[in-house]
Amino acid sequence: MPKTLKRIARKNSFLYVLYNIPRLLKGYYPIFLDYPFVPAPRYGYGKPPHQKLYQLFSAGRAGFIAALKQFRAFDSHFLQIPLRTSKESGEPCWINKWLDGLDTLALYGFVASKRPGQYLEIGSGYSTKVVRRAIQDHKLPTKITSIDPSPRAEIDVLCDEVIRKQLQDVDLKRFESLNPGDILFMDGSHRCFMNSDVSVFFLDILPNLVPGVLVHIHDIDLPYDYMPERAEWYYSEQYLLATSLLAGHKNFKIVLPNAFISRENDCLQPLESLWANPGLTGVPPRGVSFWLQTV
Repeated sequence: MPKTLKRIARKNSFLYVLYNIPRLLKGYYPIFLDYPFVPAPRYGYGKPPHQKLYQLFSAGRAGFIAALKQFRAFDSHFLQIPLRTSKESGEPCWINKWLDGLDTLALYGFVASKRPGQYLEIGSGYSTKVVRRAIQDHKLPTKITSIDPSPRAEIDVLCDEVIRKQLQDVDLKRFESLNPGDILFMDGSHRCFMNSDVSVFFLDILPNLVPGVLVHIHDIDLPYDYMPERAEWYYSEQYLLATSLLAGHKNFKIVLPNAFISRENDCLQPLESLWANPGLTGVPPRGVSFWLQTV
């Protein structure tokens, strides 16, 4: 019934506003568009992926497979991470709403193998728990900096530095301290607007990083479009990334595009025996993290 009402409401802008009153009361902000369009996936989900992006990612298969094989060195540590924990716990878990299995594995694996001096994240939560666990397991020198205006309460104690501001309000000199081998993790609003965190990240931060910084961007479905169930979330971040990739991406190289890997059996093969372990029953073996490195 709710889906039927939503479908009816979308046919009339006034009815659609009425339908969304509960969301407005929760603090959501409406955006009024002067040109109507239908938010629907253009690539994937019954249609082919974006062909040039698919070809670009396919060319990196060997490197992606090699990276996943290297992560298997941490199998014993992966199996010590619980399937579930309470939201209030400072411990990571495999089954949650924010990081699927491949994303958790890659984040832990990169931190454990790269041993970065700094891990700076924009948007904190389960990712912070994963990184702190890797630091503890391997006695790493890594310092965690969290940029997030309002993370959950349990996050602060996991961090070495907290900046409780929106990214667009942060002094960008903070990013000049990132050195080769450090990790920058982006999981913000996913929407590109005037002075939004995504605009600041792609225009002011990413192009100015020193070579050798490992960068993560979350909720990237390339070479496919955003999932159909997220059509009305109006995410736009991955389109900025896609244009950079298609333009030649001379300032960074693709390290691990998890959405692509999740749909390619040969890329997933190195992890098959891990996911088959009874201790990881029910863990979604997919991901939507996108890893790149500045050059």
